[in-house]
Parts: sequence; structure tokens; C-alpha cells
Amino acid sequence: MDNTSRRIADYAVAMQHAPVTGGSADAVTRHLIDSVACAFGALGARPARVARTIAGTASSSAGASVFGLARPTTPEYATFANTVMVRYLDYNDTGNGGHPSDMMSGVLALGEARAASGREIIRAIHAAYETYAAIRRGGLYGNLLRNKHVDQIYATLGAVVGAGVILGLDHERMGHAIALALTPNIPMRVTRTGLISDWKGCATAHGTMNAVFAARLAEQGLTGPDRPFEGLAAFYEMLGIPPLDLSTLGQPRNGLSALHSTGLKYYPADYNGQGPIALARALRSEAALDDIDQIIVAVHWGGLHAIGGGAGDHDEKWDPQTREVADHSMAYLVAVALVDGDVTVDSFSEARIGDPALRPLMQKITVIDDPELTAEHAGELPRWPSRVELVLKDGRRLGRASGPPKGHPLNPMDDHELEAKFWRMADRALPREQGRIWLETLWSFAGLDDIRPLMSLYRSLAVPAA
Repeated sequence: MDNTSRRIADYAVAMQHAPVTGGSADAVTRHLIDSVACAFGALGARPARVARTIAGTASSSAGASVFGLARPTTPEYATFANTVMVRYLDYNDTGNGGHPSDMMSGVLALGEARAASGREIIRAIHAAYETYAAIRRGGLYGNLLRNKHVDQIYATLGAVVGAGVILGLDHERMGHAIALALTPNIPMRVTRTGLISDWKGCATAHGTMNAVFAARLAEQGLTGPDRPFEGLAAFYEMLGIPPLDLSTLGQPRNGLSALHSTGLKYYPADYNGQGPIALARALRSEAALDDIDQIIVAVHWGGLHAIGGGAGDHDEKWDPQTREVADHSMAYLVAVALVDGDVTVDSFSEARIGDPALRPLMQKITVIDDPELTAEHAGELPRWPSRVELVLKDGRRLGRASGPPKGHPLNPMDDHELEAKFWRMADRALPREQGRIWLETLWSFAGLDDIRPLMSLYRSLAVPAA
């Protein structure tokens, strides 16, 4: 295999017998609670209904459970359906980009089929997060991926490592699993441009599903290209990029593991909007909406291009027509925060998104990239700074600035805040008594000798009416 594949395979095989530290166990448990909460809030969404319908057409003796589906399905279908629900609200965890918990459902699906313990799952998820982070910081994030128009391939590669750890693949089979995950599954960034569709919340679910499939194929002896990264017409040549630097794969950065460098979201919206939403909520009591002449939102360069109209999509962002555009529109997020005093799951109902009363306020919003904020944001652990200023009709200017938003590793949500988020979502999906069973089981995850009691809760979950 080529050097890149070998480096990833070396790490995946070594992780199969690595000790699970208390820090990893606590972090995985918290991120799992967060992910389940997000899935509760998405049970009735169209992509969730579609994914459950497809999953329900299959069954498997080595089956895996799906939120709201009464019987087990294949590990691949379970991975796709569960990840769609975790991801749909854009509310699950985020690293320096993307959502690493998109990989969790694949590890859980394979672990359920093998009656894995909580600690085995934690080890595999830790390895997936480390791989995800190393590939991103090794050269596949930011301007490079955006300029090459490739979407979040690091989730697929992280997920195949997690799958390989759970399956106990040897070095040769792990190499083939990596090749089988990468070669047929390079996604396009058109997923996140223009009129954003349902696929935005399904893309990494598809990548994680394919990673599970690749690992299972390799386990049975199927081979893949031996040089998927470095060979002729392979990944590096296709994109015209240098090899990834994976020299720090699996090593803490600034004393933090990849899990501990990954934040949780306080609001169900793109991470670039987290700080400005909080600032807008704080400012709304200082001026009447009718007195506002202009609203200036300053973010780092990436924030402008992700949700501030800087990618040539200003018109779509200032007049969102779908949920997927609205939660990636700084103008919409700030306007809703100013008018309603909060941004919640209900902020993205069809009626709220299309409310014409919001449009005049949105037209007063200008999003800029501030070089000082871009410099502050840069680094091993981006800080996501922002600033919001209200310019009033009488000439007064009211402004507030934010460093790392609530949920960021430098401004973390505590267990009480995490549970509050869990209940905000759980109360939409199931009775309190059932919610308590879920929460108690999740908090005890690291001590489970067999994760199947948790996964059986997935099948007992009643799905809300469409």
C-alpha cells in the first residue's frame, strides 16, 4: 500500500489494543448524549422518514438498530439512517470544520452486531476522531478543499478507521478498507453551495455508510487499489495536491485529544453563527427594532464565505427558501435572534423561514470579514470570534464582541447545560420517564459490557406522525 494508506492502517491496527483513558470515555459519552439529542429532534423530518423507509426494507442476522424502526436492518442502512437524524438539524458537534459525530453511528452499528462493550466503542470512536482531525489538519481543509471543490472526505476516512478498529481488521485488510472507502466515494462541494438541498444533511451519512460497507468488504477479503492516495490517477494526482502530513496522527495537540478539541453547539445552526446569535440576543434589549438603521456582523474570512454570502450566494442567503439555507444564513440567524430573542429548532419551520416580516430587517444586515478576527481565529484550535454592531437611526452605535462561543472547547457546556439540551430535544420525542431511561443508559455507556441494551432503546422509540 502507499505511504498514506500505511500510516492510517498502522494507527488503526495499533488502536485495537490501546488503553481507553477516562478522558476519552467521558468525552465520547458526552458527544454520544449530544448526538442522540440531535436525533430526537429530527425524527419527523423528511430525510429521516425517507432513510427509515429504505432501512425498513431490509433485515439482517447481524442487524443494527435505527431510531424509530421496530426491527434491526443492515449495518449500512442503520448507519445512514441514524447519521441522517443526528446530522439533520445541524446541531451536533463540530471540530475545526464539519461534524465528527457523523461517524459515531457507523461504529455503533458494527458494534451492536458484534455485542461490543462500551469501552470497545469508545476506543473506535476515539480513533475515528483522531483520524478525522489529522487528515483535516494534514492538508484537506479550508481553502484547499473549497478550491478543489471536494466535500468532507475526512469523515469517510475517519469512519473507516473506526469501523476497522471495531472489526479488528489486520494491517492488510485495513489497507484495503481505506482504499475501498476512498476510491469510489469522493464527494463534491456543490452539496453546500447555491440552493442547499436535503443532501446537505445526508452527505456525511452516505460517506459513513460507505465506510462501514468498505470495512465489511475488506473483512471478507475484497481488495481495493493498492495506491489510492499516491498512485497514478489517484487522490493526490486528481486534486493536484501534495501528500497529507500525517506525522501527528493520534498525538494530542496542545495537550488536547481530537475529542477534547471538538465543541458542542448551543444553537441549531452553522457554527459560524453561534457567536453572532448570542450577541444579537444580548443586544436586542438595548434598542427597539424600528430604531435600527443597519446591522453589521463581523466574522473571520471563513465565516463570511460559509454563511455570510461571500461564496457568491448572497441572494440565496438573504432570502432562504429551505431549512438547509436558513441555518446557513447569517442574515436569517441574526434577524431571528433579534426578533424572537432566541434561535431554536422551531426557528426553522417552513412558516418562520418564509415569513415576509423578517425580510426588511434582514436587508439591514451586512456581513463582513474582519482581518483582525481572521487572525484571531487562525491556529491549532480556531476561536470563532465575532462582533455585532447596531447602527441606530439617531447615529448611535451599539456593539458587542464574542470570543469562543458557548460549547467551544475553550467555553464548554457543562453537564447541566448538556442535559438541558438533551431534554429540549427529548421532550419533543418521548415521555419524560422514557427520556430518563435513555439518559441514565447513556451516562453509563462506558460501563456497558454489551451495548445492545442501549441499541434496543432505538427500536422502542415511537416515531412522531408525519
